[in-house]
Amino acid sequence: MSKIYVMAPFTEAQTEQLKQLASAYQDELFFSPGKLSMSGLGAALSGEKEPVSLSEVDAVIGNVPAKRLQEASAKEALRLSWMQLNSSGADAYVKEGILPAGTVLTSATGAYGVGIAEYMVCMLLNMMKKVPAYLEDQKKHLWTDEGMVTTPFGKRVLVVGCGNIGMEFAGRMRAFGCTLVGIRRREGKCPEEFDEMHTLPELGEEAAKADVIALCLPGTPETFHLFDRELLSSCREGAYLINVGRGNVIDNRALAEEAIASRFSGIWLDVCEEEPLPVNDPLYGLQNLLLTPHITGGFHLDLTLQNIFDISMHNYRAFHGEGDYISVVDRSTGYCR
Repeated sequence: MSKIYVMAPFTEAQTEQLKQLASAYQDELFFSPGKLSMSGLGAALSGEKEPVSLSEVDAVIGNVPAKRLQEASAKEALRLSWMQLNSSGADAYVKEGILPAGTVLTSATGAYGVGIAEYMVCMLLNMMKKVPAYLEDQKKHLWTDEGMVTTPFGKRVLVVGCGNIGMEFAGRMRAFGCTLVGIRRREGKCPEEFDEMHTLPELGEEAAKADVIALCLPGTPETFHLFDRELLSSCREGAYLINVGRGNVIDNRALAEEAIASRFSGIWLDVCEEEPLPVNDPLYGLQNLLLTPHITGGFHLDLTLQNIFDISMHNYRAFHGEGDYISVVDRSTGYCR
């Protein structure tokens, strides 16, 4: 019998299915009294006492804050065999001192692709078609023609990070008649969603040619400030820049500089280096920037939550020796294997 600590945002029906499977394995489930936000990035503590110490559990399902794991392990050695995240990003959990060396870490990679890719297409079209300007006109009761717009048709779209999210976005942009160019860590066969595939050493050259630059990267030492002042300054004049990966992939201070920001026809950030973004942050003042508060990868879409649940159930069975784990995080790189 194993003890499983659950801090995932499952529905009542999903929780019941989880309980039934746990009963079949004769496992004991402990549910966190905290409530996850819709973003899934943090839990609001209810004030209730935790049902079990983290040092007593064999597995965790859900994003228990890394700080809590670190504090627990400092007091007493954790015996965690498996941890299932409800996020695709695992950067907070691969750092030394968070999890025991032998813990299998699995993420929700594969759960978010559809939801995030739809947001990416939506926001890109909003910028290209000047929807924000028309919304402002409507608020002011103005009947104003905002002039020329652009189209994704024929544009060169650079997708930096070609995992599940990048692939889903590329597939949708293919329908608009774009040329799809990917950047990934390793060389390999070019997927059918793309016309070209390159590696990181070629990023600067490709960014200078792209009409649209879509960032779908995890947060790793390799990706930190990948888009620094130099690379941002070399991006094609008039390009569109969107980021749905990790906020620190872009040097936000450099991006906030007028000389750099004005190079782009439009910028959309769903992620920032500091979240929540402080009220006095200069990013708020950029006229060509759209901001959303890290909502594309949350639980606003039922399909996303169902995908997370399905991955968790698959890996719960793998925890008991039924098949192999999926979405296993390589803790040396932060990427899924």
